[in-house]
Amino acid sequence: MATKAFPGRSKVIQLDDGTSYAYVHVAASDSKPTFLLLHGFPSSSYDWRHQISELAAAGHGILAPDLLGYGDTDKPVEVEKYSFKNMCEHVAGILKKEKPGKVIGVGHD
Repeated sequence: MATKAFPGRSKVIQLDDGTSYAYVHVAASDSKPTFLLLHGFPSSSYDWRHQISELAAAGHGILAPDLLGYGDTDKPVEVEKYSFKNMCEHVAGILKKEKPGKVIGVGHD
């Protein structure tokens, strides 16, 4: 969903384990923090569209991935790929690539 709903603000990354993640990325201006927006089940980054617009307009950074199995991110069939540890490592991989400064995590379900 990230690449379709936010074409000018989306990216796709292939992580070290070969998994592809799509996400919305807006760089923070000045010293403002980046908001890591994690959607719930069943959903995608599209649920954050209103917050993305408002936060970006205020100069905040945005990282809003389509989490594993949703939107434009890979959808593996193996259940073990969906472990909390694995998915946390994926989000950490996105953060490592983008190197935002201060990050504020926000989630909903």
